[in-house]
This record gives sequence, C-alpha cells and structure tokens, in this order.
Amino acid sequence: MRLNRFLARAGVGSRRTCDDLIRQGLVTVNGRRPESLGVQVSPGDRVEYAGRRIVLPDVSIYAWNKPIGVETSMADRSGRLKALLERLTPGCVPVGRLDINTGGLLILTNDGDLTNRLTHPRWGVEREYVLTLAGDIPGGVLGRLRSGISIGPGPLCRPVSVAPLGARRLSVVLSSGRYHEVRRMAAAAGLTLASLERTRFGPVTIGDLPRGGHRNLSRKEAGMLYSLVGLEPPGSH
Repeated sequence: MRLNRFLARAGVGSRRTCDDLIRQGLVTVNGRRPESLGVQVSPGDRVEYAGRRIVLPDVSIYAWNKPIGVETSMADRSGRLKALLERLTPGCVPVGRLDINTGGLLILTNDGDLTNRLTHPRWGVEREYVLTLAGDIPGGVLGRLRSGISIGPGPLCRPVSVAPLGARRLSVVLSSGRYHEVRRMAAAAGLTLASLERTRFGPVTIGDLPRGGHRNLSRKEAGMLYSLVGLEPPGSH
C-alpha cells in the first residue's frame, strides 16, 4: 500500500499530515528517505517515523450502543468510554461523536485512515436517527424538514429522508454531519425532543445490541464500510 496510507492506518495522522511528514524527511523505509510520495510499502519493509518503527496493528472495528450521559471524549466524567476502550484493541477511538444526551450507535476503530474518511464531509456517510418527541408530530412539519430548513449560518439542513414511526417518533437520515445538526434541525422546526438515538451509521445498524453493549463488526459489515469510502479492506491484497 502507499506509504501515506500505511502511516495513516498506523494512527500517525491523516494522509495529508503523513504526506507532510514524508516531505519533511521524518519518515524512512528500510533506512532510506522516500524519493516520492507515491512510494509503496511491501510486507517486511521497515518503516520508521522520527526514529521510531511503525507497525500496522491488527485492524478492529466495533459497534457500541452508547448510553445517555456518556461523553464521546476522554474527558468523559463517567469514565465509561475509557473503561470500554481499555477492553478493546489498543488504538481504538470513536468515529465522530454523539453528544452526552444522545444514545445509540457509535463506531470505534483503530484504523486512522478509515476514521478520517468516515468523518469527512466529502464522503457523505449516512447517519440515521430516531427522534422521540414530547408531543405528537405537528402537521406540515414533515414537508418542512424534507424541503430543507435553516439551522443557522451555512446551507440549509436537507435530510436524505424523513419518515414518521408513529404519532411521536420520526426517522431522520442525514449525510452532512454538521455540529449538533439533528438537535438544531428539531429546534428550528419547533419540535421538542424527549429523546434522540442514532440507529445506523452507513451500512451498520444498531440491531438488538443492548444499551452499553459492544460487538465486533462482521467481515461483511467492515467490507461495506471500507467500500463506502473508497478504501480496500485490510488483507485484501
């Protein structure tokens, strides 16, 4: 694989950051500085960054049903995220964030390249949310949401789809991933949320995963995630 992807998958940084490190002469392959950014790394090659050998970890990808009250950062005062990460493959981090009052599906992985692509707006990865309202769905609100609604500076929030799941529940699919987009969208539409859950991230669904539980993604799920963002799954060569 290309050297910048190798470094990104090892958690050194994004591909662009790794390109900069290569240009700065901080990376060597078999003791030599690469002559170009397009150099390929083969099994058995010795890659070093700033004098430290870089080895690809075994890639792990997990689904976690995040509880309400847990922050998606290492500053989480509940300590539950840190406790979870200690049980997973070293190097795993959350892919994006769910705010402290939002529960549901969170992907965690130690593949930095995959993380960067899944969270980059360019790839438009879909996220599905279930909104439970404090009252019945107001008349006309579905049409307003489907046609796009202003949530502040920037473009309109235009969901991929909006569908009722009952008198007080909505399914909303987004692909833009703006800051607190679902809550801002609901507020702009005059909706009061009783709860908010993420049920799908790309091709991965929450299924029957219990609250607080986690599981390894199946090989099929992982393959679909990589394909979604134009990457080849590890071990595909």
